[in-house]
Amino acid sequence: MKIAIVHDSIFGNTAKIAEAIADALRPGNEVALLPVGEAKSLALAGLDLLVVGSPTRGFRPTPAISEYTEGLDSAQLAGTRTAAFDTRIAAEDIHPAPLRWVVEAGGYAADRIAASFANKGCVSAGTPGGFVVTGTEGPLREGEIARARDWALGLARVA
Repeated sequence: MKIAIVHDSIFGNTAKIAEAIADALRPGNEVALLPVGEAKSLALAGLDLLVVGSPTRGFRPTPAISEYTEGLDSAQLAGTRTAAFDTRIAAEDIHPAPLRWVVEAGGYAADRIAASFANKGCVSAGTPGGFVVTGTEGPLREGEIARARDWALGLARVA
């Protein structure tokens, strides 16, 4: 399979998740791992799976990821298998409780990326992935790298 993983990262946590996903998918596949700034020239033709990830910032992906996904050509992307992931603070770690409700109601970046793909006629390769950081700047919660690898392998099994 020909796979591209595009990500944005502010504190390095989302990049670590993207690298874990790429590592899990590399055996037997052609995998390109690209920061969003380098992805604008990515050829979509012949791509079997496009995975896009972002930190959650104000319930949304970063502006760079939003611009990237919005700028993708629907005609070239239609029918392509896609997956979305994000890094986020776990709802149970948000205090006080009313703020937790706001975050749960507002959502996360992966859901918005997945919705953007659906609007372009893409085929979802799996449930959006959410990987937990322990604070605004991280680090990743223990076990999240392994969870990212497992999530990625689940995407490959659906192929």
